[in-house]
Amino acid sequence: MPTPLPDAIADAVDPAPVAQATAAAGYPVEASLVRDNEALSEILVEPGAAAPIPMLSAPDLEAYVDGLVPLAIARGGLAGAVVVVVRDGQVLLAKGYGYADVEKRKPMDAARTLVRPGSISKLFVWTAAMQLVEQGKLDLDLDADVNRYLDFKIRDYAGQPATMRQLMTHTAGFEESAKHLFAADESRLLPLERYLKQVQPERVYAPGKVPAYSNYGAALAAYIVQRISKQPFDDYIEANVLVPLRMRQSSFRQPLPKGLAGDMAKSYSSAGGAPIPFELVNPAPAGSLSATGLDMARFMIAQLDERGAGAVRILQPHSLQTLHATASRPIPGLDAMALGFFRRDTRGPVVIGHGGATEAFQSNLVLLPAHGLGLFVSADGPGSAGRALHRDLIKGVIQRYFPVRAAQQPTLPTARLHAEQLVGRYENSRASSSNFLAIARLLGSAKIEVNDDDTLSVSAFRTPDGRPKRWREVEPYVWREVGGDSLLAAKLDGNQVIAVSSDDVPAAMWLQPVPGWRSPGWMLPLLCLALAVQALAVLLWPVAALVRRYTQRRLLLSERDRRLRLLSFLGPIGNLVLALLWLWIITRIDASVRMLDGALDPWVRVAQLLGLASVATAVVAVLNARAVWRSSPQRLRRVCAIAVAAACVAMVWYVFALRTMSWSLVY
Repeated sequence: MPTPLPDAIADAVDPAPVAQATAAAGYPVEASLVRDNEALSEILVEPGAAAPIPMLSAPDLEAYVDGLVPLAIARGGLAGAVVVVVRDGQVLLAKGYGYADVEKRKPMDAARTLVRPGSISKLFVWTAAMQLVEQGKLDLDLDADVNRYLDFKIRDYAGQPATMRQLMTHTAGFEESAKHLFAADESRLLPLERYLKQVQPERVYAPGKVPAYSNYGAALAAYIVQRISKQPFDDYIEANVLVPLRMRQSSFRQPLPKGLAGDMAKSYSSAGGAPIPFELVNPAPAGSLSATGLDMARFMIAQLDERGAGAVRILQPHSLQTLHATASRPIPGLDAMALGFFRRDTRGPVVIGHGGATEAFQSNLVLLPAHGLGLFVSADGPGSAGRALHRDLIKGVIQRYFPVRAAQQPTLPTARLHAEQLVGRYENSRASSSNFLAIARLLGSAKIEVNDDDTLSVSAFRTPDGRPKRWREVEPYVWREVGGDSLLAAKLDGNQVIAVSSDDVPAAMWLQPVPGWRSPGWMLPLLCLALAVQALAVLLWPVAALVRRYTQRRLLLSERDRRLRLLSFLGPIGNLVLALLWLWIITRIDASVRMLDGALDPWVRVAQLLGLASVATAVVAVLNARAVWRSSPQRLRRVCAIAVAAACVAMVWYVFALRTMSWSLVY
């Protein structure tokens, strides 16, 4: 989510030490290792030196995190952050940094301050679904038509239904659904049932074939939990997850109950800016959780209890193992999807988890089941700074305590041949295609190029300093990052590339080739040219009138041709207004996702009417060009009239190709 460039916050607060936070919450504090580090003989090689792997202990971990987080807060303009690490059923670290309320200088407290983990909320939905599987109330293999559980119908895709397994692996085929994602205020919060029925997105992919991350799909799964359990989702999750785990400082309810609202961290979307209101999520189960760091520790400990050793159990060990195991691997050679958990299993220790983002909070939860380790990070402030913090912290902790040296692999002789197969434009499978948000596909495509040294560059995958990563082929259609350990791979159907992705992103989406008929490679330049021609025509009209007046040369036109000429001047003005209006709408959405709650709908309607008028404009421009061609001997006038007509016809193409004429306000 875009944010302005941050101004640094100079003072980072270091609140009470971990012992105070954990003791206050009733947790034991691990002062020494319960389990020795695995593979102690391994050596982590740093540039220019070799050092033994540090022992994973509370003091060493706290010292490492203390050295990273305050610096990231100051550098990125974050208000605050909370970091929690658990291992073998105990809390190693639970600490707040910076402020929960900048103005009041209220420190972030891991035991008391509530943060918004965003889409990490979905892990609670999947956990609830597995509870119902255990109870025999939900189809055991998760492959039944979801319509059997619903009181409305999810549309088929070519006769194929959606299943719970597809909802959990984000392969039900839904296009991106953005309408009412966040509510502007409490009066615009929709009940879950009404939201799902009102904004059902189109199914644009064959089910089970294409990963396309879906908030709607997760909310639909929660509604199924609600229908089967015969109680509101908030009530179900409290009774069956939050209360058993003693997550007393957590809630899915919106607005927050009075007993919790006072401990909610203020929401800061920009560095040094005023806090924004408490964020209200309409597909609530997909992102409405508010929780403290220590409550998230309880959830992580329960998820890591695959041996059934814990005193509190919300799922049987076999259910946890099923939930965490590989459920789909969209591209061979890259990471897999578990049942709702993102799974990284192609390099280093196996990691499962989920990220979450709102306008103000950037969060991540990762579990290393083989090591009994869980890590939760939530940062409050500018999005890019928050993402950088949890990326660097999680990667740093894993590399510090569980390093794995990648085997050296030579570049394959097929590097250039295979790389050239990938060259072209790509778009994210998580996108809208049936409404005006298809404009984002035009503006946000990725480009794959081959470098002189036979490496690949993908514009969507960049290093922390913003440079495109370079990739060399180490296995057939698998590339490793030059100077790094990330992987890139392609999926082919015969010799045709159908998808490309990297383990830098979860397996819930991929990049797919853009069809040639709507490639940004020609559509964007042509759009700019069409707008430039119309803008030039509008600017030159009064200039030409002044020249004719000065030279006393009048246009000898019939009344019909005069009207056509006037209309052909007004039409491009309307087209330019249309383009500027859509640009303004997209910019407003980019500035705040809350604008998708219907506030822009009147302007969308105006843009649609202008789009309809562009058809008439094109007809008039073509008629005017024909009249000029027949009546005027001046070559320049003919060329100008034809150019304007062609530009107006091109505008009609864009109006329909970018789906701006969809009369539905579901997007």
